[in-house]
Amino acid sequence: MIRAVFFDFYSVWTPDKIAYYVARAELQGPALYKELYDASEQYYQGNMSLDDFTGTLRYKLGATDIEQNTFKVGSSSISPEITKFMQGLHGHFVKVGILGNLGPLEYEVLKDFNDKNMIIEVIASPYSLGLKMPLLSKEIFDKTLEAIGETADSCLYVSGNPYNLSFARVLGLATKQFVGLEELITELDSLFNQNSQN
Repeated sequence: MIRAVFFDFYSVWTPDKIAYYVARAELQGPALYKELYDASEQYYQGNMSLDDFTGTLRYKLGATDIEQNTFKVGSSSISPEITKFMQGLHGHFVKVGILGNLGPLEYEVLKDFNDKNMIIEVIASPYSLGLKMPLLSKEIFDKTLEAIGETADSCLYVSGNPYNLSFARVLGLATKQFVGLEELITELDSLFNQNSQN
């Protein structure tokens, strides 16, 4: 039975612009891709400011379309439809968590949002947990499950990132690829109806 649903932040709540630009580096070779991927990890672990990360991408990619505000998120970046949907999950007695890459800015935006809306039980990321390791680490997932008070087999992880989903499945979480809110609502309604009948 599913007792908690974790949502990735990027790809569910808001588009993942950072992943888009890091992926662009693959077209210029594996060395540049690794360099920019590592820079993104530094940002997500709180070791690099968003301004420095933005400048690194702009310089390394020669991308004039990357501006100071390209990656900045605010409360307006959070989809109101997603917010309403997540509020409704509590009606199924399901805990709601965020599990994804969050830099200091994203974490503060989500924390402020949650202070006002009281939707999310756990906001978990390498940065918020104070762990200097990638998101796809067993320790990150273990700490997140401990924080929400559930075991892996009672949790569902929703993300648009196939690598995140594959890692979560290895650790025993049920997963759902996010392709759109309407489909997600339909599938989760069906899942929770099954839960209530068991």
